[in-house]
Amino acid sequence: MTGSGMHGTRERTRARQSMIAPLLFIVAIAQVLDLSGCAIKKDNFKIEDHVVMVNGAGDLIDPHANVGNPDSNRHILFKPYPTLQTPEKYFSDLFSSIDEKTPPGPGGKRRILLYVHGGMNTARSSIERATKYSQEILAGGTYPIFINWDSSLTSSYLDHLLSLRQGRVAEDWCCGAWKELGGWRHTGAQMAGFAAKVVTTPPYLALDLVRGAIRLPVDIYGVYAEMISTHWRRIRTQEAEKPYAWPNMDCTTVYEDRKVGITPRADRLLCESSKHTPDSYPIAQGFDERSGFEVAKQVGLTMLTFPVHIASGLVIDAAGTGSWSAMHRRTTAMFNRDDDLWARGPHQQSTGGIALFMAELREWLKHHGGKERWEVVLVGHSMGTIIVNEMVRQFGEPLEPDHHHHQPLFDKIVYMAAACSLRDYLNTIPHYLEEYEGPTMYHLVLQDNAEAAEQFLWSSLPGSLLVWLDGFFARPDAPLDLVAGRYQNLLRVVHLHDKPHIRSRVSLKAFSFGVAAQETSPQTHGDFDNFPFWKDTFWQTGENPFAEKRLPSAARK
Repeated sequence: MTGSGMHGTRERTRARQSMIAPLLFIVAIAQVLDLSGCAIKKDNFKIEDHVVMVNGAGDLIDPHANVGNPDSNRHILFKPYPTLQTPEKYFSDLFSSIDEKTPPGPGGKRRILLYVHGGMNTARSSIERATKYSQEILAGGTYPIFINWDSSLTSSYLDHLLSLRQGRVAEDWCCGAWKELGGWRHTGAQMAGFAAKVVTTPPYLALDLVRGAIRLPVDIYGVYAEMISTHWRRIRTQEAEKPYAWPNMDCTTVYEDRKVGITPRADRLLCESSKHTPDSYPIAQGFDERSGFEVAKQVGLTMLTFPVHIASGLVIDAAGTGSWSAMHRRTTAMFNRDDDLWARGPHQQSTGGIALFMAELREWLKHHGGKERWEVVLVGHSMGTIIVNEMVRQFGEPLEPDHHHHQPLFDKIVYMAAACSLRDYLNTIPHYLEEYEGPTMYHLVLQDNAEAAEQFLWSSLPGSLLVWLDGFFARPDAPLDLVAGRYQNLLRVVHLHDKPHIRSRVSLKAFSFGVAAQETSPQTHGDFDNFPFWKDTFWQTGENPFAEKRLPSAARK
């Protein structure tokens, strides 16, 4: 063989090797992911009895597994779940399980709990939650149904970066008129949408980075000002009355030198509640129970890691703002899918997975005793409260239009660290309480200092997710655009639904903060899941509002 021939052979061999190497790498990664697939199992637990699950497009999906056959119960991150092929049978089996397993409560009614998780939850973590708690909740006399939706930070940002343009998928954004006409025009719109993604993705990424860099000083000032103001407020309240000494206060005076609440309005509301003034709001306010050492440690570590906050702040703003936008969009897609909004017919029905489920649930309840036999509790955590509000608006009316059955679907509505805006809350829940006499509303929030002091491994900007939302993710235009899950925000709007027949049915509960309180109070935004969120005693105020303890499986070491 000539030298040139040998050289050509070597070149071809290297070329083949260069093509094979990435393929082998991809196969190896796939094998690693396959081996790392987490099997989620529990004795006598059937996931289809307690989970209704949708993907980012709002389609119903099968929660059994996303690797191998459904019976494997194996779940891998970043891999899509198969579409649910027979939703009618799935719902029928779930309803049969409800009818079979739910015991009557003290009043003879049987209780269903619908739980909606918040943002930044992977599909696997949401399935793990349902598997972990379902049997314990059922043992307490409540039948739980977990509404699982795709709120993964990774998939949400990729959607923002690669697929969504101004709230629409790329083919709708660039060529929605073509797509609506159907046929070859629909195919053309899809091809043009793909081209639009390719062309616009680099500018979107550059815009995220530039915006994050430009807003970084404002972001850092905002979260640090929040932290400093809460610590200053703590210093000023060191001489406050001891816990539960409120009945000794004079309700006609706001004491400037003896703060109990965080604002004068809080003082008045707490005083009215403790004296059981007619039509007062039920309120329980925890305290900052940190020791001086805890405060010094938190402040010191925050200051020492300030250089890290600069880098993390850039990443949080650049990626988090787009992710929040994509997640927010998904909270509506599960009710009204894009195809519903672009449908050609004038009377298109909603085909979002949760809309389908809620319609079926209402029909099933109607034919199985209705509200005379069933109580429905709706619990939302963080962004789940946005979904809760949509469920109330679209499906909260009575099962029967007859005025003799004027009982709404939802009996109790619970917000835990709500990420919905004050405006969304005020436009939904107070109207529901005004229209129907029965429902009650429970707000569960962290102590204000806990919101400001929260950090992830001391590497992120100070503040909980709600602080970040108020600071930069949600870009609030007015005070009513601030989140409803922060105590100081809620106190500003109580007068906006200040009607006597509503006050006693709106409960506010702010937990305590500090090592001394961690067994009876959530300490971080994601800590609510570690408490019995399904129990009335966890929501309610009363003689001993912080009696419920952290679940044994979540005990801190």
